[in-house]
Amino acid sequence: MENTHTTTQPAPAPRRTRPPRVDWRALMPAVTQLRMQGCSTRETARRLGLNIKTLEAYLRRHRIRHAIPMDRPDQVRRNCLNCDTAFVADGRFLRLCPECRAMFG
Repeated sequence: MENTHTTTQPAPAPRRTRPPRVDWRALMPAVTQLRMQGCSTRETARRLGLNIKTLEAYLRRHRIRHAIPMDRPDQVRRNCLNCDTAFVADGRFLRLCPECRAMFG
């Protein structure tokens, strides 16, 4: 049995888009510098006056993951549970950055 139901739909009208509210070309050097200093995404957004979700969406869309290089395969990228700073942990069970470990230890 053949499908006899065919409809022709008109081409969709072009969607109106508004210009971007954030000039990412001007902000990316500052974002890169803050992330290389070890600031987390939340701290980077706070320092630049951006919404955290806006920055996360931009980084995810452009596949910008981690700015902290790792030297050995057993190192893990983490955000500190106390101060939310990004750091490279020497083992998978370390959850506090070295400064917070020194403060609590």
